[in-house]
Amino acid sequence: MKVWKTVLATLAISGLVIGLAAAGVIYSGAYNVAATAKHWPITRWVLAEAVHQSVERRAADIQAPELGGQSQLLAGAANFDAMCSGCHEPPGANPSVAAQGMYPRPPSLAEAGEHMSASEIYWILKHGIKASGMPAWGGTHSDEDLWAMTAFVKQWPDMSKTDYDQMVASAGASGIGHHAGGHEHGHDDSPDDGHGDEHADDPGEADHHEPAGGNEAHPDGHDQPHAHDDANAHG
Repeated sequence: MKVWKTVLATLAISGLVIGLAAAGVIYSGAYNVAATAKHWPITRWVLAEAVHQSVERRAADIQAPELGGQSQLLAGAANFDAMCSGCHEPPGANPSVAAQGMYPRPPSLAEAGEHMSASEIYWILKHGIKASGMPAWGGTHSDEDLWAMTAFVKQWPDMSKTDYDQMVASAGASGIGHHAGGHEHGHDDSPDDGHGDEHADDPGEADHHEPAGGNEAHPDGHDQPHAHDDANAHG
């Protein structure tokens, strides 16, 4: 009995010391939040592992539809080019000025397409990642749009610059462009992710169409599926 009391007392004291130390770091301003300063190794590991486990758990019950149809891939290419290319450089392209200044840096979509499941990519597209610059697109785009982008990302590992350019051009020539609008919850026949929808419709946002290839400005604009270099490492 004395041993258990000693263990509990030690844990309580250790927790108190750690809490006080953490409070000291926070309130002293010692932790540098600048994007030019990398996370401490322990911070990087905690964030990466938290993201990996969280996404894997929440995407586990999502059933992906059949992916890879030509029109679906062209729709995914058009949406990616408009929504995501400012942060995730297309195949063969250099990172944008914004992406070069971000930390964590936007992740490699070739790596995401190879190592992440379609359900995980879809979940991230729909719900985003906190404090990473990755938006939650589920409030402005339908599940059909998100699955199209998922299919496109899954093709990424084998995609060349020529392939990408041709897909975007074909999408434009076929009249397939980026479109977004209020997500009509409850009227979507696409697969549900089984975890409820946390997004409310925005009645003030109307559908709009843009030609593929136009880069839509985004304040934080990630579309990352899974993993940032540090906070979102997956696979």
